[in-house]
Order: sequence, then C-alpha cells, then structure tokens
Amino acid sequence: MRISAINQTPTFGQKPNAKQMKLYTKSVNQGLKLLNKQVDLILHNASAPAIASENTGIGSLFSRTVINKLFPFLKEHGISGIQQEPNGLRKAKDNSPYAPESNAKNIFMIPLEKLASDEYNNILSKETFNKIVANNPDKNNVDYDYVRKSYNIALKEAFNNGKNTAEFAEFKQQNEARYEQSAIFHLLSELNTGKKWSALDKNLYSTADKSAAKKRINELKTQYKNDYDFYIFNQMILEKENEKSNKLAKKTGIKIIGDSPVAQTAVDEWVHQKLFLKGKAIGCPPDYFSKDGQRWGFKYYDPEKIFNKDGSLGEAGEVLKEKYEDYFASFPGGIRIDHVIGLIDPFIYTTSAKKMTPQNSGRIYSMEGKYQKHSLDEYAMLLTKIIIPAAEKYGLDKSSIICEDLGDATKPVQEIMKKLELSGISVTQFDHRGATTPAKNTIMIGSHDNQSFLEYVESKFKNVKDKSFMHKTKLLAEDTAPLGATTAEKKQYREALRKDKSKFIAASFAELFTSPAKRVQIFFTDLFGIAKTYNRPGTNKGNWSIRLGENFENEYYKAVAEGKAPNFAKVIATALRQRGLDKGNDELMKNLDDSAKILGES
Repeated sequence: MRISAINQTPTFGQKPNAKQMKLYTKSVNQGLKLLNKQVDLILHNASAPAIASENTGIGSLFSRTVINKLFPFLKEHGISGIQQEPNGLRKAKDNSPYAPESNAKNIFMIPLEKLASDEYNNILSKETFNKIVANNPDKNNVDYDYVRKSYNIALKEAFNNGKNTAEFAEFKQQNEARYEQSAIFHLLSELNTGKKWSALDKNLYSTADKSAAKKRINELKTQYKNDYDFYIFNQMILEKENEKSNKLAKKTGIKIIGDSPVAQTAVDEWVHQKLFLKGKAIGCPPDYFSKDGQRWGFKYYDPEKIFNKDGSLGEAGEVLKEKYEDYFASFPGGIRIDHVIGLIDPFIYTTSAKKMTPQNSGRIYSMEGKYQKHSLDEYAMLLTKIIIPAAEKYGLDKSSIICEDLGDATKPVQEIMKKLELSGISVTQFDHRGATTPAKNTIMIGSHDNQSFLEYVESKFKNVKDKSFMHKTKLLAEDTAPLGATTAEKKQYREALRKDKSKFIAASFAELFTSPAKRVQIFFTDLFGIAKTYNRPGTNKGNWSIRLGENFENEYYKAVAEGKAPNFAKVIATALRQRGLDKGNDELMKNLDDSAKILGES
C-alpha cells in the first residue's frame, strides 16, 4: 500500500522548467477537477508584492507586479481566486480594514507606478514616484505612517495634473451623488482634527433644518473645492482600476473576492444616525475565548427600520441593499460576509454599561420584546431579501457567498445556514475535521485572525504527548492515508506525523483536499511558508503589515522543498489516493508524482 506520496521529505526544491511546468499545471488542474475543488488565495491588497523599482511601501492587487508576476504564478498552481480584505477607505491612523471610514474605496490600492506611466498620461512625475520608492523605509512590511505621507504627496500631484480633464468632469457629474457624503465627512474630519464638531456638522445629513444643511454643504464644496474634488478624483482612479481588474478576471480566470465587514462605516453612522439603535452596539458574548465578551463598538441598525411590518424594506434596509449591491457589482468572484451571525442572530450590548450582563445585553432577535423573531424565515430576512437578491442581480448565486460563521453560532444561525445551503467556514486550526466538513463549506488551515500555520505547528510540536495533538494526528492519519491502507500502515503513518513536522504539514494541507469541501482557501503566509502572525485580535501594534517579497516565487519553491509549504502535486495526489480516484488514472498519478519530486529534488 503506497503512502510514500505524503511521507517523502524533500530537501532543496526547484521550479519546474517550461515543459515540466506545463505538465505540472495540467496535472494539478485535472486533479482538482476530479476532486471537485476550487482553490483561492487569501491575500490583502497591502500584502501584495512589488518589484523593487515599483515598491512604494504598500501592495495593491491592481499593481503591475500582481498582474505580470503573481497572477501567472497562481494560474500555474491551479489557484483561481484571490480573497482580499474589505476595500473601504480606512480611518485616519487606523490600519484595520475591518472598521472603515466609508464605503469609498481605499486609496492605498491605487498603483502609483501606473500613474507615473503613459497609461495615465504621466500625471504623477517619475521623479516623485522614484523618490517615494527610494525612501521607502521597509521593503518587506507596510510602514503605514510613511505610506500615508507619501500617498498624500503623490495623489495630490496626480490630481493637480489631471483635475482639469474632460474625463474627470464627466466622472464627477455622473458620480458626485455617490461620493458627496463620504467626501464631506472626510473633509470635516480633517478640518476638525482634535476639535469638537459643531452641532450642525454633527447632524449635517440628519438635521431637521434642511436649509441650513444645504447652505453648509454648498459652503464646504465651494470653500474647499480642491479638497472635495481631490477625494472624488481618487475614486475615479479606483473605479477605473476596479473595472480593469474585473475585465482581467475574465481573461485570466482569477477572480477577486470581496470582504464585507460586520461594522457599518463611520460615514453611515454619521449620515443615518436616526436609523441605529440608541446606546447599543454589536459584539460577542462572554465565552471560552473571552470571559468578558467582545465589545466591538459597531452600531446596529434598528430592526424596525430595516424591514417594515409588511416585510418590505425600510429606510435602513434600503441602505443595506445599496451596500451589498455595490459589493457584488465590484466583485465578480463574490464576497465573504464577516460575522454572518450578526446578520441572523446578533448579540447587542449596552455601550454605557462597563460589563456585559443578561440584563444589558443579549441576542435581540431571540429575547422577548418588540424585536423578537418567531420563525426561521424571519431570522433569514437580511439574507433572503437583501444579500442573496443582490448577488443574483449581478449574475451570482449562493455559492459566491462565503459566510464567516465562526464563534457562537446559535441554533437559528445553524438552521438557516443549512436551510439556505450557504457556505460556512471550517478552520482546521480550530480542530474542524476535514472529513466531517460539509461539501458546501469553505475549508482552510487558518485566516488573518490566526497565527501562521508554521507558528501553530511549532507550538504543537513542543508537546507531542499532548492529548489534543495525539487526537489531531490520529484523525489526520485516518483521513489522508490511501484508501485501503492496512491498520499497521496507518499506525506507521500516524507515528511519522507525530515525529516529523514536514510530514505533519503535508498531511494538514492534504486534509483540505481529502475533505468533502468544494472550496479550499489558503492564507498567504501559509502558502508561502511565512512564520509570522498577520493580525493579533485585541491589539493594534504591528498588525496588517506583513507583505510578500519581490522574490515570492523563489521563496515558495524553497518553502516547499523544506516541507513548510504545500506541494500541490503531492497533496492532490494524496487526496486522489485517499478517495480512490487514482484508479483508472495511472497517467495522471504518474505525472503528479513526477511533478511532486521535481519540486522536492536537489
């Protein structure tokens, strides 16, 4: 019985030559088709690579390096999607993409190298661009302070050179209404840094005095026209780049997947003040991971203003409808919904209370009171009346929606996910077993909220006698050994997983492909064998800054050879043998085995 496909430990790997790569790619795609798998990379824009001459300090999935180097690399390895972070404009001094200032797009996604080229009529001078690249203080991580300063300089120069064009005049005329509120909010935030906002400014779009509000808005647009137009100009660039990206997706087959945060934007909270619950916010209840619960501070729309009594959309429902339609319009690869639990059975707490108690917090749709829901159809209304129809409007079905359902998934959440056949998330670092993962789920080793897989492995191997590790390796051996392996062979295999990190790693990646799950996602630190944590929940320092290096391709092959990253030929061959799909596919199996060896040869 053959188990060597996963037990073989490589030494120094190499990239296949052109002929070998063609066969490798063909074999990997054939294997994925037999296994009925789609593979996505999870990579935030900021972490995207850039060649040295174009490294401005932060990455972008719109960049030339991504288009010319990363996309071809992913295609070679059978990866057909990239899931990015929420792309909303970030708050000043806040690096997190999960608490955005507005739904306007993140200006750091603008690829400056394109602005300094004929593609944009060189509206950014090469001198300024080269200076930003040369002064970049950190080539491997994002220095957000530097990026904020340098992008402000670069984008203002580009704006000054492009603001008088017919193109911008037309864009502003057609799109100003979309961006007015977020542009005014951003302008007021900068004008009032460290100061209190006036009563009128605080309630500019919600005051009863519409005449005074209109006068103030026009005053701001006139007095600060350059700043106001600058905001809209940046969005024009981003809209153009987004359109190009979607066209490229059709050509390359690699689609970008969006991410919808549970938080409403600061602009939404400012504009729609009357639509939110007063003195309340959404969070997580006390549990094993957080004894005091998690106080996120994100406002929650008044349920009575999301839906009217007859089930039609209320004012808040219309706002949410527009939000999700914008997402699906921007992302033909679909979207990930952050904390879908909060859309079905949200946990709401009183912000003035210092501690969560049953008296001041709870799941408002499950508690007695005016917001209580009485049927699954009522719990599911945000999904069935807003989100799924938004996907369908842009030609996408439910398989394009990834629901992050990790945490305290209550009974209504579990039943609705099952009833609507929505894709939840199974994270094997959280001891989700591949073999019991539903086919509709998305399976992964870890996400942006986990330590890197290599760090996780190191922690496990510090105590190989630990019961959880013993249990984990027992299941891994059962779930990734070839179909028909004897008890003795499985035992030998299991013991090897407990002694050799590279074999444990290989089996862990193979588990993703032996599982019933149709969608596999791999976080970029895990794909490239980077032993660093990207985000530590509950802290701000050092998060969201790790990047792929310019030589990411070489780093991948090196990590594969060292047993620190997935050898796709090997894990796919392992999965085919475990599921008995190797039978009758002798040529494919030979090609996969040969390719696996090439990546592990010295």
